[in-house]
Amino acid sequence: MSRAIVIGGSIAGMCSARVLCDFFDEVVILDRDQFPTEIAPRPGVPQSRHTHVLLPRGEQELEELFPGFSASMMAAGALKFDVGTGMAVRRVFGWQTVGPTGRELLWASRDLFEGTIRSLMRQQTKVRIREGSQVLALRSTAGERPRIRGVLLRDDAAEQELEADLVVDASGRHTRAEQWLTELGLPAPKTQCVDSRAGYASRFYKVPPPERRPSDWWWKGLWVEAEPDRPRGAVVFPIEGDRWLVTASGFSGSYPPTDEQGFLEHLASLSSPIVARAVALAEPISPIYGNRSMANVSRAYDRWEIQLPGFVAVGDAACAFNPVYGQGMSTSTVSAVILRDVLRRRGPGAGFEPGFFQQQAKFLRSVWDFATRSDFRWPGTVGERPHTPAIIGAYAKLAIESAHHDSAIRRHLFPAFDLTGSATLLFEPLFVGKVLLSAGQRRLRQRLLGTPPIPESPPVPAGVPRWAAGAAM
Repeated sequence: MSRAIVIGGSIAGMCSARVLCDFFDEVVILDRDQFPTEIAPRPGVPQSRHTHVLLPRGEQELEELFPGFSASMMAAGALKFDVGTGMAVRRVFGWQTVGPTGRELLWASRDLFEGTIRSLMRQQTKVRIREGSQVLALRSTAGERPRIRGVLLRDDAAEQELEADLVVDASGRHTRAEQWLTELGLPAPKTQCVDSRAGYASRFYKVPPPERRPSDWWWKGLWVEAEPDRPRGAVVFPIEGDRWLVTASGFSGSYPPTDEQGFLEHLASLSSPIVARAVALAEPISPIYGNRSMANVSRAYDRWEIQLPGFVAVGDAACAFNPVYGQGMSTSTVSAVILRDVLRRRGPGAGFEPGFFQQQAKFLRSVWDFATRSDFRWPGTVGERPHTPAIIGAYAKLAIESAHHDSAIRRHLFPAFDLTGSATLLFEPLFVGKVLLSAGQRRLRQRLLGTPPIPESPPVPAGVPRWAAGAAM
């Protein structure tokens, strides 16, 4: 009987387990936690208490892997709306114009995302979940060309070996794979890290009732972005249960505090007071949770100097991103689908692993470049800076600025950021012309009329229903 082991029962692990059901007789998920029986956080995912974005590509792949996923999320209370019309966004350019992106996102807690996937995964008869199981080491065959043949684990305080034809490392950004490989006498892949010294502090709130909401609150959520001279931001993120998840962010070591006074002072210090005003009307229903494990970390398995049959790494165990950019859950689902596609072409026998690592790295490269290039906006960011010709960098900034002010440009560009399209969208000739024309018109208006002050609160767009008028959450 063929068997695959997945180390880690998070989203990357569950998606990989679902894929492996098509190729192995048994799939075993090993996780140190005891999984909650209801929608709740678990110790192995401390970042679950912070905002998590599922991009349209991630939802698309999850729906294919777990049919009924989106409907189950909605039935459990998740919201779904277009970020272009439901979020008020303030960046260094001012308040973003309101207009549809053409993509609706699911808005929910990480606990609901993970719990929904887990519930659907349990319907897979080939999957066996071993909770409370800690992987201590990899086991390999002897000889000049070793292959992984299983793991050593501790289960109920006893150590035992579990044989497998394939071991998938989905244990997250704090994977111990480097140690496990070194213990086998094998070189670990080279690791690259880009760290902007970012941090989160988050708290759950009960949404204020309609009678307490100001009449100009048309938005469902808020995002006030950190700026070069003010490296602090925050998001008011609507989730199930008529709640907000308010996440404060900081860069360059400007970590948001986790004490009551410090957290509120951080929100009050943003470029707009709107988040602090919203929070003042809401009821806090949780402690304040912190997170400073936010560096981008990439393990270059695609350039590994050895070939090791029987072992692959997916999700954050292969490449972890600064979570402020909302890419982690979606890239994990795509990595699992890449694993499926490579297995379909090559089969699960020895030899498919390098091809998988190459394909995964090809997909992740542009995501890595976006995240790390964005992090290098902040002073003191450490790591290897992506090489970008100056003219390309200058044009990309113009495109982002133009998308901020022009909803039609944003709609065209959005697939490059939600993983449904390619970054080549930025360089289509007609689009380049629109960006340059839009930027030129703004510069001319600024020269003739000056730059108007940015209002403290987002202007109410025409045709957008306000909460006070009965708009649904």
